[in-house]
Amino acid sequence: MERKLKQARFALMTMFEVFEEDIVEMKSRKQNKVHARMFYNYYLWEKHKVPHNHIKNYIEGMHHATSIYLKNKLEFEMKKYDSVQMQWFTFLFFADYKVWKQQPRIKDMQSKYIL
Repeated sequence: MERKLKQARFALMTMFEVFEEDIVEMKSRKQNKVHARMFYNYYLWEKHKVPHNHIKNYIEGMHHATSIYLKNKLEFEMKKYDSVQMQWFTFLFFADYKVWKQQPRIKDMQSKYIL
């Protein structure tokens, strides 16, 4: 699991132009760092089934209530804004290709455009 998490952090570092410590520590509230943490938090919860009260073991200083808030906020933004949803799919592509390929929207696009 650690190898997949390191790959996910590297993808977020590239996408949001942050350092790894900005993702795993709650020391800054700059927008790009918060978004990187939000994606990492959601990835841990959704794909690795890490409970909210154990997120603090992966993101230093994150309280379970913050984890729940960030998860709900990202889910809302993915439903409302296509750009955020495409960022999520791009992140999944680079972080974990097998998970990316299983997304329902990706399967629809493959069936529509690939013969």
